[in-house]
Amino acid sequence: MKKVSLFVLVGFLALFIAACGNSNEDNGAKEDEKLEAIEAKLDVPEKGEKGETVSLSTKVTQGDENVEDADEVKYEIWKNGHKEESEMIEAKHDKDGVYKAEKTFEEDGMYTVQVHVTARDMHTMPKAEIAIGEVEAEEHGEESEDGHHGHHESSVSIHLMKPDVIKMNEEAEMNVHVENEEAALEKAEVRLEIYKEDQEKHEWVDLTEEEAGKYNGSYAFPEEGTYNVQVHVTKGEEIHEHTMQTVEVQ
Repeated sequence: MKKVSLFVLVGFLALFIAACGNSNEDNGAKEDEKLEAIEAKLDVPEKGEKGETVSLSTKVTQGDENVEDADEVKYEIWKNGHKEESEMIEAKHDKDGVYKAEKTFEEDGMYTVQVHVTARDMHTMPKAEIAIGEVEAEEHGEESEDGHHGHHESSVSIHLMKPDVIKMNEEAEMNVHVENEEAALEKAEVRLEIYKEDQEKHEWVDLTEEEAGKYNGSYAFPEEGTYNVQVHVTKGEEIHEHTMQTVEVQ
């Protein structure tokens, strides 16, 4: 009887080890799935007309899976040569991982549309151009007959991420994603300039690069109201870009 019990015990141990091995393999497979990058396919018409509504669409996927639970999808739009005047438009999920928004352009010209997608702890921000109405050749960045180029369009993309709700005197985490020529911009100096309109004193917050192209910091807003948060990105003599958003503090 003792020998039989020993064989049974050994059998149970073998089954247990095999089950653990399968479990570890399954967990490893799941981890591999999590590491697969998200992709955003931006769909913007090549042309549009002034005063007409243009549909913007982005399909977000991770491998073969449609991503329907993105944390944030926003379209940043600016007229070429005027990125400091860019506008942010919130996108809404339609179906099958497709996020849509609409924009009516009030002036002729060449515009850049960049979608900012944050999902499953990852971030991507592809961009495309759209020509609205009559477009001058130099607005495409083409060289004119006198040898001069049109507006210089920055290749640096800056995306500020902040909490949905910000309360005064509570630390609010601020994250900034920076890309240059569609690659993470590393080892840059990234600072936040925070102030209210007509306020003489501006507060500055230095951010720390936690990983490639991702800079983190926090700030406790001292009062309720509307604040301007301007992100400054500097690297060497070549790069000095900025973008601004407003935040509401409760």
